[in-house]
Amino acid sequence: MDSDLPSQLLTALSDSVTAPTATSTVATATATAILHTATALATAVTNASATASRPSFVLNYAKVVRWSSVEAAYIFMAVALLMGFATLRNLIYGAKSSHTRFVYAVLMAWCVFRTGGFAVRGYILTDDHGQDMTLYKWAAILGNVGFMPLAQVLAFCALEGTALAYGFPEKTMKRSDLLVRLLFGIFGTTVMAFAIDYTCNKPFGSNVKDYTVDLVLREIGFNGLILITVVSLLGSVANIRAVVPQGKVPAVFVPRFRMMMIVVCFQSVLMLIKLVFTTYRNWNPFELRDEVIWYVLSIAPEYLLMLCYMNHGFLKVYDDIERYTLDLEEEQAKAKEVPADSEEAVTHVDDVAAVA
Repeated sequence: MDSDLPSQLLTALSDSVTAPTATSTVATATATAILHTATALATAVTNASATASRPSFVLNYAKVVRWSSVEAAYIFMAVALLMGFATLRNLIYGAKSSHTRFVYAVLMAWCVFRTGGFAVRGYILTDDHGQDMTLYKWAAILGNVGFMPLAQVLAFCALEGTALAYGFPEKTMKRSDLLVRLLFGIFGTTVMAFAIDYTCNKPFGSNVKDYTVDLVLREIGFNGLILITVVSLLGSVANIRAVVPQGKVPAVFVPRFRMMMIVVCFQSVLMLIKLVFTTYRNWNPFELRDEVIWYVLSIAPEYLLMLCYMNHGFLKVYDDIERYTLDLEEEQAKAKEVPADSEEAVTHVDDVAAVA
């Protein structure tokens, strides 16, 4: 029993030394864990605060498609607005025939489209308004369809000239007019359907070639409008050559009639420049993207075309020929109402012959 006493004392002494050491180790480990946790929490809070204070990226659609000039947009808007006032003046005070009234009414639609389109374009190019997808869609759609009234006017001016040069009867004229309206309705509707569906329903920046329906609509519409413009050009050239041999237009109006057809030829060339450029861009969307090129080859031809209608001088020949024809018919009707052997009838016949 006494022999075990030294070993018991050693064991007790060892336990008294080991216990404080173990307790110190646990305390140290706990403190270290708490310190690491606090550091991690502080880092997380700092990162969260930095993320919250950093502005989130929002796509500016106008900048992506390389629209840049606010000044150009507002200048073209102002010019279109002034052209609208001039067109309205001609519609109210100048136009005297159904044809010229129709032409000015359609041109008013162009003025509205271009004024509204460039107003929206200028607005979204200021500050960060280009981030508004809805405004961008409106500007894009108006930009795509705004030219169509000009193509329609070209077709009807060429058709009216053909009817006068070849002396179409009223029935033939009505059928031709209906055919042109039908074709233009088809081609114009397909272009508008393409512009709306592609802009509003397809992902931004997507390739039209990936969507068969939109591709078909686009090609039918633009190729159809190119066809109408080419026919208008060729028809106007034919009218210039045929007006004298056909003898349907009174000689006094032949020079002005030819000048009007030359104007239609010039306008047709301008429209072809625009349509060919647009078609090339449709098939090569990553080429000729500079805004200056678009203004020069797509927008400037429209405004040059419209300049020809700022004064009623060219279109007035249609009014004068129609007025002359109506007066001649009235004279002939009066001559038929008077007995053929009377002196008054002879006078009417002589007057009609002199006018003709």
